[in-house]
Amino acid sequence: MSYIEAIILAVLQGLTEFLPVSSSGHLVLAQYWFGHVEDTNFLFDIMLHCATVVAIVVYFRKDWIALARGLLGMPSTGVEDSVFSGAEWHTVKMVVVASIPTAILGLSIQKIGLDVFSRPDIVGSLLILTGIILWIGRGKTIGRGIKSMSIRDAFVIGLVQGIAVLPGISRSGSTIAGGLLLGLERELIVRFSLLISIPAILGATLLEMLKVMDTVDVSIGPYFVGMGVAALVGYWSIGIILRLVKQNHFHRFSYYLWPVGFGIIFWMHVL
Repeated sequence: MSYIEAIILAVLQGLTEFLPVSSSGHLVLAQYWFGHVEDTNFLFDIMLHCATVVAIVVYFRKDWIALARGLLGMPSTGVEDSVFSGAEWHTVKMVVVASIPTAILGLSIQKIGLDVFSRPDIVGSLLILTGIILWIGRGKTIGRGIKSMSIRDAFVIGLVQGIAVLPGISRSGSTIAGGLLLGLERELIVRFSLLISIPAILGATLLEMLKVMDTVDVSIGPYFVGMGVAALVGYWSIGIILRLVKQNHFHRFSYYLWPVGFGIIFWMHVL
């Protein structure tokens, strides 16, 4: 893999990991057109996902500080309020509850084999489905906070996140749309969605590293450049998604997903 290819894929990952357009789906398509389908590219995908975790941790550092102080029983004086303030232990419980169905469903799909779902036309179909999910979730404004989030809410969001392991189903898009349909407050569901993505991404990273650890023999330079680019672009795109959800413009990504999905299917089966 060249440095140019690594940078292009990293920009794609940084944008699409948080914007509701499916990072895995876009990476599958990009690598298909670049001609990369071997195990070394699974490692590259892993490293890019780790970079986006770094972006989440840095962007929401005030949330992590507020959560840590609350869990340790420390006073919050001088610390900016977080959507999780006053419900730190409840937040942790909700993260654990959401992570259980994510792990079970994600591992089940992994056993089937993601290569089954990595054909461009299947990815295109799932991009169309993501657009439908975003459209259904538009305009919901009930706005329940973290203290009123139930085990059922967290379980459903975790279930949706598990399904989003399929290339073409946006993890952020489906979990945020799911949270909006459940009546959760807009900023809360964005932050909770990104919070529960950390154990999901790190767990998937560990599994994939175990698969390719003994088979990888590549120049590592482009991989680290890709990580740096993905982290910077990801940090920028988090701010975009927060603004779009607050302004109820989240569903407008459907206008991108539908023509892209149909275009891919047309390209594969007609041209």
